[in-house]
Amino acid sequence: MIELPRLTLRNAAIAFGLATLVVMLTVLSIFALLRSDRFTDSTLDYATRFRTTAAAEDLARTLEQDWRDLRALAQRVPELEPEQLGNLLTGASGDGTRISWLGYADLSGNVVAATDGLLVGQDVSQRPWYRGGLSGGFAGDVHDAVLLANLLGHEGDEPLRFIDLALPVADDSGDPAGVLGLHINAAWLTGELRESARIYGLDFYLLNPAAEISASSTEETPTAGELQILRAAQTGIETGERERWPDGGDYFSSLIPQVTYGDLPNFGWRMVGRLEATKLTIGIDLIRNGALWALLAMIAAIGLLTLLFVGAVATPIRRLADSAERISNGSEEYPANSRVTREAAQLSLALTRLQLDRISDDR
Repeated sequence: MIELPRLTLRNAAIAFGLATLVVMLTVLSIFALLRSDRFTDSTLDYATRFRTTAAAEDLARTLEQDWRDLRALAQRVPELEPEQLGNLLTGASGDGTRISWLGYADLSGNVVAATDGLLVGQDVSQRPWYRGGLSGGFAGDVHDAVLLANLLGHEGDEPLRFIDLALPVADDSGDPAGVLGLHINAAWLTGELRESARIYGLDFYLLNPAAEISASSTEETPTAGELQILRAAQTGIETGERERWPDGGDYFSSLIPQVTYGDLPNFGWRMVGRLEATKLTIGIDLIRNGALWALLAMIAAIGLLTLLFVGAVATPIRRLADSAERISNGSEEYPANSRVTREAAQLSLALTRLQLDRISDDR
């Protein structure tokens, strides 16, 4: 008796389906291993860049409103007496927790009117806000209080620090008359960054052009010598990268090269937002779970198609093979008429003709 191969068409089809699954899983696994870091970094880049941009715009929009208010006050300066102007500036300062000082100095640099009369009569002609205000709109970076340090009540160990806005004032004839300046408490700036950090889930650092930290939402004060992202801030080019920070944690940082909005003068600020590299908060787990379910669905689909192939194609051929073997052993049965595939139909017809010829010869 001739020994037949052990591999059946049904098992061959199933083996082909399994081999297809193994190859697919291998390719996907290799792709995932090679591309997972890039995918993670691109996701972190999008998260930090988008949120840092939004936080920078929120901050600039708030300061731009202060700038518009300052311009509106500047238009009223020529029509008011010093006492009236002082009352107006005091009222515009609010409770003093945010706007620490508003003042108007004439062309000689002498303060004519100010919040609560602070610095009235003082010479501010050498202050950066005054000199910058004379030449146009001015925005000054965070600096220590100089003339106001002993005049404003202050609690805590940290020194008073301000950011400045100033613009020139023109008289009724349109000629320069002086400078209107505004000091905003830098503590407000820090509080604003911390609130943005709470909302957006990032840490924020406001940098000057020298990459020195002007304000931040954390207590950390890294330097440009320690971080590539801070060195990049000196160039003023938008960028983002993953690196280890001095606290030992790995973060993805994004640099926004300009913090401005509308007509607000440029403070020279850059903003850096950082997100923990292991803290993907914008749906990475959901994406991974979705990919897993998609993979399982693909496996199930290939398995189902393999079973359908076995049932529709392999099984009829197996039955014809069994029928042919019985006919060869003397059975007078006729094979089933299979029309599933061309080959099965040809085999069925051939067996039927052979059986007809054999039965006719016997009779």
